[in-house]
Amino acid sequence: MNWFRVLCSLLAVFLILESCLPPVQEDLNNISIHKEDPEYRNIKDFQDRRQSDSLARYLTAPRASLRLLAAQAFGSYRDSLSVTKLSNLLNDPVEAVRQAAVYSLGQIGSANAEAPLTKAFVAVDSFGPYLRTNAMILEALGKCGTDSTLQLLCKLQSYKNSHPVLLEGLMAGFYRFGLRGKICSSSIAMIVEIACNKNYNEITRLYAIHFLQRFKIPEIKNYYKELRNASFEEKNASLRMGLITALSATATPEALSSLEELYTRILDNRVQCNLIRGLQNFPNGMASPLAIKALQNPSTQISALAAEYLKIHATESDAQELMSVAYSDNIHWSSKSQIFQALIRIISPFKKIQRQAVFDLIVRSVNHAASPFEKAAYVRTLDKSPAYLPYLLQLGMKEKEPVVITTITETIHKIYQSPYFTTIFKGRLNPIYQMTTAYLSKQCSAPDQGSVATIAEWFEKEQGLISRYFRPDSTLGLALSSLSLPRDIETYNAVEKTLSKLNKRKFVEKKPDYNHPIHWETLNNQRDTIHGEIITSKGKLEFELYPAIAPGTVINFMDLCSKKFFDGKYIHRLVPNFVIQTGCPRGDGYGSLDYSIRTETHPDFEYKTEGIIGMASAGLDTECSQFFITFSPTPHLDGRYTAFGKLTKGLEVMGLFEQGDKINTINLL
Repeated sequence: MNWFRVLCSLLAVFLILESCLPPVQEDLNNISIHKEDPEYRNIKDFQDRRQSDSLARYLTAPRASLRLLAAQAFGSYRDSLSVTKLSNLLNDPVEAVRQAAVYSLGQIGSANAEAPLTKAFVAVDSFGPYLRTNAMILEALGKCGTDSTLQLLCKLQSYKNSHPVLLEGLMAGFYRFGLRGKICSSSIAMIVEIACNKNYNEITRLYAIHFLQRFKIPEIKNYYKELRNASFEEKNASLRMGLITALSATATPEALSSLEELYTRILDNRVQCNLIRGLQNFPNGMASPLAIKALQNPSTQISALAAEYLKIHATESDAQELMSVAYSDNIHWSSKSQIFQALIRIISPFKKIQRQAVFDLIVRSVNHAASPFEKAAYVRTLDKSPAYLPYLLQLGMKEKEPVVITTITETIHKIYQSPYFTTIFKGRLNPIYQMTTAYLSKQCSAPDQGSVATIAEWFEKEQGLISRYFRPDSTLGLALSSLSLPRDIETYNAVEKTLSKLNKRKFVEKKPDYNHPIHWETLNNQRDTIHGEIITSKGKLEFELYPAIAPGTVINFMDLCSKKFFDGKYIHRLVPNFVIQTGCPRGDGYGSLDYSIRTETHPDFEYKTEGIIGMASAGLDTECSQFFITFSPTPHLDGRYTAFGKLTKGLEVMGLFEQGDKINTINLL
């Protein structure tokens, strides 16, 4: 097998460079790409329209820049029929073109791409013009390679710090394999060594660290000492937070002791977030003392993560301290709501007075909530409390805020899944079923997009008792006819999936039609880098946008800014040290506008650092108005979500945000 022979030669004859001389590299300075170039705009328009045949003609263009742009274009929409045409570019005389072809073949993810990629790999060219291409091939194989290829990659133990580019490609390859659920245990020792060793470059270590922090690795316990030492010694916050997450995954008493010490030493908000989130690896209340301490952290984000641990892992012995927290006015609602859930779980059903006190606090909190997000958080605490179903149904019938309505519907669904449901609501004629039917019918007749999607997912998975009274096929069918495309495409597909199952027909996912051409005039007289600011009540974020990377996305964003669309929009989603998300007209994540734009990914700009601005989506080519900003490197988003800008100032402000904060305005400068 040629691939096996190539890899073996890589292991054995690294220094025999003259044995394989690649084509002469074209000077990259000769590749000139300008957004004003009519051919550039043609290619981007063909990409936007998903016109593969027209794009393919540029793959053989005399100008290397056009071949490069066309090859990159196929990576945005992952056309599996283009594998053969892209493979022909793997022998292009210009390395940048070869790299574009490699990137797109990886993006497509087809098993058919494995053979041409492995054939293109130049085994002994460690320092020549194929260096970066070979590294990218290793990463691309992680996106499309088989188990046998992974096992062969695990034998590439010869890459050391003297081969940084190739080693970076190998770590990226292992990481991409891991995202597909493929892990080679024999590579773990090497990955740990690279993650913990400062002699390797930052990006290589980033991939290794994210591998360790993201995937469940049984043998991670064996590397406690190395991970502990690295967690204490590392100064780079982007690397340190991942090392601490990996350390917590060892789940040893020694690791917990180390985390307790690190918590007192480290002041960086993002690192502390990862540290407290990592407590989830310590079950049965092992980490309760540290979590209870972290509840008092002035950062609401850190406090909420501590509460999340207690919600899941607190024990009855923690009840007294948590009751004090529940009555406190000094704890943010995002934490207090989860403490309520912890108390409901750990207080014995026989302690009726204590449990009733908690429920009274919850109802009072719902009724006095200062924002829809606070109200929704308290509603969610009742998801295992069937006795409060009548209260939720009555609340839902008069509620107007979308985020609360969606949460009520989600909570009702979970209550119906409770093992105690039939004990409380006995008999087929119990009026609770008629009340639920009336509520579900109301949400579908409006329809409320968030609730309808939740109802569809409910009946797609299971029917349950309510199916005797509520006919999802007819009611959801009525909702489907009232939805507007492409605005409601996420809800539309959820409903169609359920109806397909109920009617025993094949589900075909709806894709948005081409409906929003790139308005090039918006970019006229604009600089290659566009600057702007996001003004919030918590402070100012400064950013820059890159139209050459994602022209359609940048133009759309600029247009929405000029119309002041983002003014007053909620930060409706906040995941500490991951993302903040905004731009939803409804405020619950199900809102959009009456058009969609295309996904635009690019190999030169991905999520390998913090503060990246990306587009939220409900699938390929469903982007519109919702965008997010990352707190930290998130390479698992690479190639999946359009990245079109980056924060230049204000990352510390993001640490102050709370769910429900608002964008005052976004200005382009």
